[in-house]
Amino acid sequence: TDQTEEEFIYWDSTAEFAKSITTLNTGQVYYFKVTAVDTNDVEGAKSPIVSTQIGVTSIVINDNDTYTNSVDVSISYVFPVTPLLVKIFENSNLSGAVWQNFRQPGSFKLSDGDGVKFLYALLRFGDGSESFVSVSDSIILDTRAFIDSTYFIPAGNILQAGDTVYFYIHANEPGGVAKISFTGLVQLDLYDDGNNGDTMADDGIYTRRYIVPVNLEIEDGVVTGSFIDAAGNAADNTVSASQINIVIPPEPISLQTIAESSSLIRLSWSEVNPTGSAFSSYRIYRGMSSGVTEASELIANITSRTSLGYSDDNLNDNQPYFYRIYAYTADGLYSQSEESSATTMVNTPPSSVTLAVGLEDELTINISWTKNNDDDFESYQIYRGSSIDVTDLTGQRLTALNDQNQTSFTDVRFDTLDTYYYVLYVYDKQGLKSSKSNVESTP
Repeated sequence: TDQTEEEFIYWDSTAEFAKSITTLNTGQVYYFKVTAVDTNDVEGAKSPIVSTQIGVTSIVINDNDTYTNSVDVSISYVFPVTPLLVKIFENSNLSGAVWQNFRQPGSFKLSDGDGVKFLYALLRFGDGSESFVSVSDSIILDTRAFIDSTYFIPAGNILQAGDTVYFYIHANEPGGVAKISFTGLVQLDLYDDGNNGDTMADDGIYTRRYIVPVNLEIEDGVVTGSFIDAAGNAADNTVSASQINIVIPPEPISLQTIAESSSLIRLSWSEVNPTGSAFSSYRIYRGMSSGVTEASELIANITSRTSLGYSDDNLNDNQPYFYRIYAYTADGLYSQSEESSATTMVNTPPSSVTLAVGLEDELTINISWTKNNDDDFESYQIYRGSSIDVTDLTGQRLTALNDQNQTSFTDVRFDTLDTYYYVLYVYDKQGLKSSKSNVESTP
């Protein structure tokens, strides 16, 4: 009303009774007058001045939430001028809707049935004008949440520290919060974002890759899944069909190896004290090169937990041997030692002995000798010949004695006039022999 006639400018024309004016500035107040023009381009009297302020008109459901779990929602309005009345309904043509007094915020009761709900509103202002088109917003009505299944992989395995477990909850809707719980662990978050073990984001399958920590022990643990969807609905908890078992394996073993001879290596190790299940056995594996595993040669299976030593015999001389020992529980779990190695000593010929020959009677000949004390002793071998230069090549072998403590033998002659010559050799386990003993003959 404070505009003068000179300040009005021609804007547009139309042959209709309504006209949309575009390209106006938001927030600016505009004043309009309308006049009729005849075919001779003569203007009639101008209409009274009307004014308007350009602004955005819109509605917002529940503060722009994506989901609601209630059919009762709030409606917020955005407008340049406070409306007097409002029509609001769930169809775009607003059929069935009635004008009602405007309130900010307003409220509306959605129709039943989960899914996307659209609301359309038409505003009427104090001067009788209405919003040119209805404004709208949408929200997803979600009143229920379900868990199809809760499970983990690997199921049925006995787990221990360092093992990887994948937990799953199938809820079939993204955007929620899924958790699993079991004895010793409460409320472990699962993910549906393509991370932390989840293979596909927003597929409604919630996953968590979990590394079993040390010192966690669970027997027949019940795995329970919980889920709250994006609308805030809590599903009934579900229990995995499989129970989880986590055990603490035996303690690591300390292994030592010492070469005691050219054919023997002595092993000793620390005792294990399994906490979760009964001891089963120590298993010793051997290899000719580094890298001993359970696929290597098994040389001993010892079932006594307090047996802490083993002698590996009949080895080659000057040869490195590699060992690893595993301690198993009755559940099949194990701990292992670090690899340990030793090289057998270089073999040298056995020490020779001193021989003595005497008669027990005219036909019975007693043969005796000093004891050989070598660690790799294999046998005494006695040869008899008819001349003083008898050797293992020229004489007849009477016997081979494997008892290192045996130091005598009896021979028999058939004629008192027969003279026999005897010589003795000591053999070790690698087949080396001593120098020959002194040669002795029958008296």
